Amino acid sequence: MNFENKEKSSMMTQDDIQAMREYGFQLLYEDGIGKIYYSTQISVFICEIVKEYIPIERFKNLLMVKAQMLKQHPCKKFIFDNREIRSFHQPSMEWYYIVWKPKMYEKFGLSVYRKLFTTELWFRKCIEVGLIKIKQSHPDNISHQLDIQVKESIREAIFN
Repeated sequence: MNFENKEKSSMMTQDDIQAMREYGFQLLYEDGIGKIYYSTQISVFICEIVKEYIPIERFKNLLMVKAQMLKQHPCKKFIFDNREIRSFHQPSMEWYYIVWKPKMYEKFGLSVYRKLFTTELWFRKCIEVGLIKIKQSHPDNISHQLDIQVKESIREAIFN
């Protein structure tokens, strides 16, 4: 994968790109909304969102493409790089936590997630409040038991 030609709008840092090189990440899919990379060395997927806003159907499609890739590639960890997103959408987040994550756990045993968000505090607060709402309305959902952590860089997400 040639990481030198990353889109200018990408939030990836030089260290992110270097970490991806070190672990042999390859681009498997790209659709204008997001990119999906995979490292066979460490069995890790990275899904990088490249737009500030994603309509829910395009979001679902991107994650369903990733789900299809799990049939062919083992996955120990899923890194979801959302640093480009600037528009919080609760229904998308609910679908991701209530529907998609439980299916990935049930079908593939995927239980380790690392998330990267913008450093804008208002956005992170929206995520926090959204998760509280999901936990209150779906207290028995398996997603609350998964290993989900927010990290600040691709390298940190790979190692932790």
